[in-house]
Amino acid sequence: MALAGAFLPPAEAPGSVQTALGRLVVLDGDTLRLPDNRRVRLPSVDAPELGRPFAEVSRSFTRDRVASGSLRLVPDDPPRDRYGRLLADVLVDGESLSEALLAAGLATLYDDESPHLVRLQAAAVAARVGMHARLDRARRLYAITAHRFHRPDCPWVRGRGEQVDVCAEAADALAAGRSPCRTCLAWPP
Repeated sequence: MALAGAFLPPAEAPGSVQTALGRLVVLDGDTLRLPDNRRVRLPSVDAPELGRPFAEVSRSFTRDRVASGSLRLVPDDPPRDRYGRLLADVLVDGESLSEALLAAGLATLYDDESPHLVRLQAAAVAARVGMHARLDRARRLYAITAHRFHRPDCPWVRGRGEQVDVCAEAADALAAGRSPCRTCLAWPP
């Protein structure tokens, strides 16, 4: 789905970008509202929720990216999630917005084990860029599940006993492609 058009300077409203197609609103780092009011959620990444550290930085990064070139959703006919949002990556002049957010340390992987995306997240963690600059504040024991890391008392891991691995560094879990649990961890720290 191409969203190409000449971009004008950002509109007055926070998160808005006026395009030749209409107003595109960046709701947060990983969610946009198209001019026809459909919402797009980047499926492979999770940016900080508004009100959390780095949320505004992530949203500004996304807004600046989408304002800088022609846009295309991939896949062309994206599926919808349970909230009715289109699940699609946004390509800006052919470059993945999801990859750019991961490389800048402004999002974490979300239920995706793609080796390329894991490497991007691991590199951002190693360089301590973006929200990963605060990882020294995140030293504690974490329970590791298939896609996430949790506090040991998290309801998602309670009762699993010895089936759960343990890790003492959030940086190690992130570098392995895990994401912080949205139930038990306020992220970034």
